[in-house]
Amino acid sequence: PFYPSIESAFRIPEEEVDTPRIPVQPISYSDAYYIFSQLGGEEAPDEWQGGLNLTYRLGPGLHNHTWTTTLTVYTHAANATIYNVIGTITGSVEPDRYVVLGNHRDAWIFGGVDPSSATAALLEVSRLFGQLTRDGWRPRRTLVFCSWGAEEYG
Repeated sequence: PFYPSIESAFRIPEEEVDTPRIPVQPISYSDAYYIFSQLGGEEAPDEWQGGLNLTYRLGPGLHNHTWTTTLTVYTHAANATIYNVIGTITGSVEPDRYVVLGNHRDAWIFGGVDPSSATAALLEVSRLFGQLTRDGWRPRRTLVFCSWGAEEYG
């Protein structure tokens, strides 16, 4: 954390990073619904009720005390190459001042809608500014168009 993500950058050893040791695994809506619907215990306060159409409960345990839930998480820490796409239109009056327009284009599982609509908007805005530039227009400040990867991974 807090350093550039390049191969030669200083890296804090993983065992020295003070991050929570909570296992995390994305699950589907239907799995979440089923697990939450099976929780036992007292009903959660109104302000804790979530977006699923069921009564949220505090536990502990499940309605059927003989049932258990096991979460198995297979993750590994690895460096991976990601790609950012950056385009610029140099400003005519203040070229050293920037207006940045951007969006991430990555997602996992059903989160694909999250970046897709904004990516479509970014591409259309880029196309329009490109057409204006071809017609001889120049912005006052430099415009920077960014499409970056790996946002979902922090």
